[in-house]
Amino acid sequence: MDDLKYKLISKKYKEFFWPTLAMTMANNMALFVDSVLVSTFLGVARMPAVQLCFPVVAFVNMMYWMIGIGGSLLVSNELSDHNKKKARYIYSVSMTTVVLIGAIVMALGLVFTDGLVSLLCNEPTPIVDVRDYLKPLLIGMPFLCLIMSASYFARIDGAPKAGFRSVLISNTVNLCMDCLLLKVFHMGTEGASLATLTGYIFGTMYMFTYLLSKKKELRFVNPFRGLQYFITVKDITLKGIPTASSQLYITLRTQILNTIVQKYGGTVGLQVFSIYKNSLFLAYIIFIGTAQTLSPIVSVYTHEGEYDKARYVLKRSIRIVLIGGVILGAVFAIFPQIILFLYRVDSPEVVSACTMAIRLFVFSYPGLAFYYIMSYYFQAVKKQMAAMVFTALEGLVFPVAFIAALAPAFHMKGVWAGVIAVETVTALLISVYLLIVKHRSENPSETVFLLPSKTNPDRYSFSVNMI
Repeated sequence: MDDLKYKLISKKYKEFFWPTLAMTMANNMALFVDSVLVSTFLGVARMPAVQLCFPVVAFVNMMYWMIGIGGSLLVSNELSDHNKKKARYIYSVSMTTVVLIGAIVMALGLVFTDGLVSLLCNEPTPIVDVRDYLKPLLIGMPFLCLIMSASYFARIDGAPKAGFRSVLISNTVNLCMDCLLLKVFHMGTEGASLATLTGYIFGTMYMFTYLLSKKKELRFVNPFRGLQYFITVKDITLKGIPTASSQLYITLRTQILNTIVQKYGGTVGLQVFSIYKNSLFLAYIIFIGTAQTLSPIVSVYTHEGEYDKARYVLKRSIRIVLIGGVILGAVFAIFPQIILFLYRVDSPEVVSACTMAIRLFVFSYPGLAFYYIMSYYFQAVKKQMAAMVFTALEGLVFPVAFIAALAPAFHMKGVWAGVIAVETVTALLISVYLLIVKHRSENPSETVFLLPSKTNPDRYSFSVNMI
């Protein structure tokens, strides 16, 4: 790869990387700080209510990932082929569908709140907090769907900062309202959820500055064209479900693991597990932000037959997440007091259990980082089946199998051993898969990371160095 081409790809990567990382940082950092504020103002003993409601959020995340990511990938391909008319239609179908889904989730959740609370919580202590937190959260689901799905399209429509700013506004309002409702008005978990809802509303208001902009390429058109609407929804779903299915597995996994932790870890175990899940938001800033940068770039390069460029983006992304994961894990392992201080953990029993947990679960970070990158990469190079299989293994099968097997004998130590095993085994299996595909290809020496080693000969590109 010549030096000029390297510089051009590096520049394009940075153009996507920093806005995407900033948006991911704004979202995940706010979620982390939100959990810290709940723990600070209400006490760490009441924080599990947020964790117990997380399956609802994960399910909605699955829906907007599926529609938003799937639709944006199809739109990026259409735009690369200069087919603006089809790109606009796919965009319109995606946005309409995802908001309808959010509204349906809200309506059904509010009608069947009691049944949903019983499903989420089987312990009597946090059940009131769970109900109080759940209702405002459900009302916010249509707003969440609109903000996050629109941000995927804004990124490929020349407005990558729109999503970041919308999420930043949403989370800033959320954190400010947390301080007001929890600290000043003492509203409990209901106040924490109302703060989240208020943030979603303000974030949506800002996102309309992009949605209504006359400068954007992706204009809204009538999405309802008979059967064409349903055919397009199917295409979007098939494109987005390999990545989005991870959120379905997270929904099921979180519900099952919450039950296991409540059974074998008790109240202390549930508190420590909640701290672990919320501290992961810091790791997701690096892992998911980098993976979401990779996805559209690799998708376009692969579509155009520029395989060397796609591999360059992959290798750079792997390097970023592995280095970032190791550094973050080392900081937590050496200084677990950081997490203990942030969550105001002062009970000797919880301090001891949490310190041990932190120094164990950070060993899962490298495997988790590699999994996220490869999951997005498989989808971008049209290996949807591989993406779906590994997502199912990492997201549901392995966590439930390993933790359910180890927790009865070793209790919470078994939970942390299971977490490490999940990510390590998944990373090893992905590596084995890459080697098997390479070995079974017609020309093993000419297949690298599932792609031909040579650029498609039907494609021709050139660069002009402007002096």
